[in-house]
Amino acid sequence: GEGSKAESLMIAGLFVVTGKDYVALCKLLAKEAMESKEGEIAGLAEEDYLTEAERMQQAVNEMNEAVKQHGWDGEWFLRAYDFFGNKIGSDENEEGKIFIESQGWCTMAGIGLEEGLCDKALDSSKKRLECEHGLVLNNPAYTTYHVEMGEISSYPEGYKENAGIFCHNNPWVIIGETVAGRGNDAWSHYTKILPSYVEEKYQTLHKVEPYVNCQMVAGKDAAKPGEGKNSWLTGTAAWMWYTVSEFILGIKPDYEGLNIDPCLPSTAKEYEVTRKFRGGEYHITVKNPSGNQKGVKQITVDGTPISGTIIPCSEGKHEVVVEM
Repeated sequence: GEGSKAESLMIAGLFVVTGKDYVALCKLLAKEAMESKEGEIAGLAEEDYLTEAERMQQAVNEMNEAVKQHGWDGEWFLRAYDFFGNKIGSDENEEGKIFIESQGWCTMAGIGLEEGLCDKALDSSKKRLECEHGLVLNNPAYTTYHVEMGEISSYPEGYKENAGIFCHNNPWVIIGETVAGRGNDAWSHYTKILPSYVEEKYQTLHKVEPYVNCQMVAGKDAAKPGEGKNSWLTGTAAWMWYTVSEFILGIKPDYEGLNIDPCLPSTAKEYEVTRKFRGGEYHITVKNPSGNQKGVKQITVDGTPISGTIIPCSEGKHEVVVEM
């Protein structure tokens, strides 16, 4: 074809994540349209929403296959193809062999989960990107300027986009770890950029406010690894809250109610959460005496067992017990 051949594997993973959500929404609207007196919602009938759900599901399936066929490098997901169709984030490259963004979004999407691709990508992230201060953006760092890549290779090694620890994208890999059921790894990555943990260990090195995330922490190739940069200038806090509340503690809003499906470190034996949701207040106790990382055995609501992991919504106060 004509024009650029650039493609992003990060965006491919994001497409699958949001595509799945869109399919679920269309199916819910189809159900509501069927049940409504007019036989439609927002001017569309049940069959319209089902057709749209089918169209989107096909697009998600096609993207899944495209990523597995063209975006898998053998041990991790490629980062991109550049303007000329060359691989970025491949073992074939001399530098910048692996990038964090595509490992995060493609594992969040569960692309190749059954075939073991997610486990391999997450293992590669641990091996090549992880250091004591978090996950660096890419590895190895670029040591020379690449005009076709622009800004990324213009920084010193270990800083900013050139193998710095971008706190904003660490939660993407952490969520990917929970999708793969790897609670110990998720928690390990999480605490490395959690301000309260960082303050306890590295405050004289970190050198920024002890209650806020940084945009960037100097990576393992930097002159001073672990030194914080650009505090406040980041969306990390929102991502960290989303990650811990909905994926590690596992209390996630669903169209049908509250979905409780934790992914925990083996050291987490019990915790309590109070969650206000759609007119109800839920006091949730999660019991995990065996230190399981994933898998809900039974949920009871006000003493009555329910099927599955979704608590139906109702007003008033409720006692919820989750056994892992």
